[in-house]
Amino acid sequence: MSLLGCGGAPPPPAEQPEPARLEEPATAAEPAPEAALGAEAQEAEPAPATPSAAPAAPRRDDSVPDDYALMHGDCVELGKQLTVLTRSEQVAALSAKLTPEQRGETEKRIDAVAATLGEQYAQSCEQNVGKHVDPRSLKCAFDARSVRAFEACLNAPPPAR
Repeated sequence: MSLLGCGGAPPPPAEQPEPARLEEPATAAEPAPEAALGAEAQEAEPAPATPSAAPAAPRRDDSVPDDYALMHGDCVELGKQLTVLTRSEQVAALSAKLTPEQRGETEKRIDAVAATLGEQYAQSCEQNVGKHVDPRSLKCAFDARSVRAFEACLNAPPPAR
């Protein structure tokens, strides 16, 4: 019985190296992308496939300016950005002489007013959904550090071609 077990074992290894050799070149071409994808999922994207994907994204972004249409999500995010900028400017302008209670109450009122302004901006922005916009002006507004800079980004004339 041991001879049959041993005799049966050698043919499968003989068969396995041949398919393995045939599969190895195929796996070198095919599983490399699968291995890279697996590595990305396991290592949180430090695999070489990520840098090759990064150059593709800017190329797509370069083609967007001519035909980018404002979307609902853009308006929502612009409203949120205006809320944050308004609040930060108003809180920074508060007097240092305010008591903690006065400061807390004032900040609550500032939060309410800033939220209202942001919501109003988002609603007025909705009238322009679907219209073409320069994505650079949107990026500028999202990167703005003041309400004045935010407004300047969105009210700037379109770039000359």
